[in-house]
Amino acid sequence: MSEFELNEMFKLEVVISGEDQDTVSNMMKDEGITGYTVIPNISGFGHYGHHQGQMFFNDKSSFVMIIAVAPEDVIARVAEGLEVLFKGKPGVLFVSEVSVARVTYFS
Repeated sequence: MSEFELNEMFKLEVVISGEDQDTVSNMMKDEGITGYTVIPNISGFGHYGHHQGQMFFNDKSSFVMIIAVAPEDVIARVAEGLEVLFKGKPGVLFVSEVSVARVTYFS
């Protein structure tokens, strides 16, 4: 019999300006999120027009995607903080239910 088990968690995916990456990283750390993935140089099209995925001057001039997984209450608190950050700035936030193995990595 296999001991493989999936556990329900929540995933946060946020696309922000590179200049806001440290703010979001600190927000997540403050809520106890100990690991996340950053994908640099995101391209896309939205309310603020087309965004190229290339760095012009430094890594803060492009968009990044940050992905984190945590319990629902933790993700909800981070999402509330991001709502304030998004006022007057480009960015999007996605929250979804996910199943993870090795739940201790996310608790």
